[in-house]
Amino acid sequence: MFAQQQEQAQKQVKDENEFRLFTSVTKENDWGKKLPLIEQWKKEYPDSAYKEERQLMIVVAYQNLRQGEKMWEAAKELVTINPKSLPGWFYLTSLALSLKNPATDRLEIGEKAARTLMPLLEEAYAPAKRPPNVQEKDFENEKNSSKLIAFKTLGWIEMTRKNYEKAEQEFVAFLKQKPNSGEVTYWLATVILQQKRKERQLETLYHLMRAAHYKGEEELPEATRNQLQGLVKKNYITYTGLEEGLAKMVELALSSPFPPEGWTLESEQQRLARKRVEISQTDPQLFAWLQLKDGLTEPTTRDKNWEELKGSALPKLKGKVISTEPPHRPKEILVGITNSANAEVKLKLDTALPNKAEPGTEIEFEGVAAEFAPDPFLVTLDQERAKVTGWPAAPKPSRPVSKKAGSKRSAKGSV
Repeated sequence: MFAQQQEQAQKQVKDENEFRLFTSVTKENDWGKKLPLIEQWKKEYPDSAYKEERQLMIVVAYQNLRQGEKMWEAAKELVTINPKSLPGWFYLTSLALSLKNPATDRLEIGEKAARTLMPLLEEAYAPAKRPPNVQEKDFENEKNSSKLIAFKTLGWIEMTRKNYEKAEQEFVAFLKQKPNSGEVTYWLATVILQQKRKERQLETLYHLMRAAHYKGEEELPEATRNQLQGLVKKNYITYTGLEEGLAKMVELALSSPFPPEGWTLESEQQRLARKRVEISQTDPQLFAWLQLKDGLTEPTTRDKNWEELKGSALPKLKGKVISTEPPHRPKEILVGITNSANAEVKLKLDTALPNKAEPGTEIEFEGVAAEFAPDPFLVTLDQERAKVTGWPAAPKPSRPVSKKAGSKRSAKGSV
C-alpha cells in the first residue's frame, strides 16, 4: 500500500547502539513487545535519520494493538515530522471516520487530513510512478480506494457539522465511484431529508429503500435494516395509498445507487385526482357525490357549505344498502356510495318500504338534505318512498293447494 516512496539520500544509524536497537525492532514480530523497543529507540535517538519511518512503525503498532486514540496521536506526530507524509494523512483521514469523535478540533484535523490526502494521492499515483510489476488497473484502484475514504470522511464530518448540502456532495462523489454501500446510501438519505425540501421526498424514499434492502459490502446491521424496512414500507404506503408496487420499487432501488432520470411515483393525491377525471367521464352520479362530499369534509368551509346545501334537493345518487331500520318494512336506510362498508347517507323515508333488502343491494334515490354529522361523516336525507328505485320487489305469494283436489288424488292413488 501507498505508492509514495520518496527518493532520499542513503540513511545511516548514528552508532552501533542505534543499529542494535534498529535490528531488535525489525526482528520482533510481536507488536506488544515491538512497541516498547521502538519507544526505547525513540527516547535514545530522538533525531534519528529514521525518525519518520520509526514514527510510522509506532502508528502501525497502535493499529495492530487496536488502540485507536494513541494511533491518532501518533499519526498527528508523523505529519508533523513530514507534512507530506501520505501514510500519516491517510491514517488521520481513516481515524477521523472510524473513531467518530465529534469534537471540533477532531473534525478540523479530519477535514484537513482528507483534503491534504487528495492531491498527495494524485502525486503519488501519477502514471509515471507506477512500478513495472504493478498492473495499471491495480495501481489506479489503490489510489481510488484511498480517495473513497476521503470522500466518506468529509461527508461524515459535514453531516456531523450539519452542513447537509456539503455532506451530500461528498456522499454522491463516493457512490459514483463505489455504488454498493448501504451505510453511505443511508447517510445520503439522511442529509437529503435534513435539508427539508418537499420536492426531494421521493428521492429520499428511494435511498432509504435501497439502504434498507441492500445486502453486501458495507451493508447496514441486520437489526437496523429490519427496522428501516418497516419504516420505508409505511412511508411508501402513506405516499401512494397502496402497498401494490412496493416490491417493484425495492427491485429498482437495488439496481442503482441513484434514481433513474425522470423517475417518479404517483402519490395518493395524484392517483385520486386521476381517478376523479375518469369518474367524471364514466360515472357522473358518483362524481357529483364526490364533489358534494369534498365540500363537507374541508373543515374551513364545511359549515358554510352545509348551510347552503341544507333543505336542497340532491341530484339522483346511487349507493348500496348497508343496513335498514327496522329490518322489514324499513323507514330508515343507511347507504354507502363510495364503498359498501361505510355509511355516508341515511335515508329517512316518508312511508315504509314494503319489504326487506339485503346488505349490498344497489338502489337509486333523490332526497332533500336534512341533517349533517361531520365525524363520522353522515348526510341525512328526507326521502320520498316513490323516489327510491332498485328496491327488491315483494315476492309473489305462492298459490295454495286445493284440499279437494288433493283428496281426489289421494283416493285415486289408493289401493
